[in-house]
Amino acid sequence: MKSSHLALAMGAAIAVALAANPALAADSADWGSSVNEGVSSLTKVIVGVAGGIIGLCIVIYGIIGAVKQRIEFDKIWIYFLSGLLVTVGPLAIVWLIELMQKSS
Repeated sequence: MKSSHLALAMGAAIAVALAANPALAADSADWGSSVNEGVSSLTKVIVGVAGGIIGLCIVIYGIIGAVKQRIEFDKIWIYFLSGLLVTVGPLAIVWLIELMQKSS
């Protein structure tokens, strides 16, 4: 599990380095496409894993609420907002990379 976090951090560092200095990319004229492909595949994984975890937490909380016969809506809103941020955040990263591509 720890090696996957290290690989994720290294991939993010390489993506930032390539985005900050397009000359480091293999084809400096089209530097954004390789970064965009890497980021989009990374965001698919993040959204898939985090969305599954948040969905599982909502189901577990629903079961616990049914057993206790009490549901706190504050926690449900936190789960909902977490899911929203997990899905919207990576899309914002891809949008920013596309915006940087158009500006150069």
